[in-house]
Amino acid sequence: MSIDDMTVAQLREVFKLAGSLTGCTNPEAPLEKKRVVIVVDRGWIFAGDQSVTGDGYIKLTNAVHVFRWESMGFAKMIEDWSSPKVDLRKVADVEIPKDSVIFRIPVPAGWGIMK
Repeated sequence: MSIDDMTVAQLREVFKLAGSLTGCTNPEAPLEKKRVVIVVDRGWIFAGDQSVTGDGYIKLTNAVHVFRWESMGFAKMIEDWSSPKVDLRKVADVEIPKDSVIFRIPVPAGWGIMK
């Protein structure tokens, strides 16, 4: 059987299975309003308070760009974001297409906000 021979129902089933491989059990489920770090394709990393726009983009308010970090791994950067080895830069609100998200990590409220 080739893809040309598949029915619409079979294609939907393949799509559901492929979606579950990404770890998202329900891609249409609403996002909780919480602070997250999002790794986007092409290497961009942002943090902010997430919501969803009317046209389906993930919107980050109170956003920061994780510009770089040094002498530590990603997990340590998440844990110790206020270290002088972590360069976070305040940015305007960011809108990210859902398909561009590689993964996201929930973080405590206020993560990355410098006082």
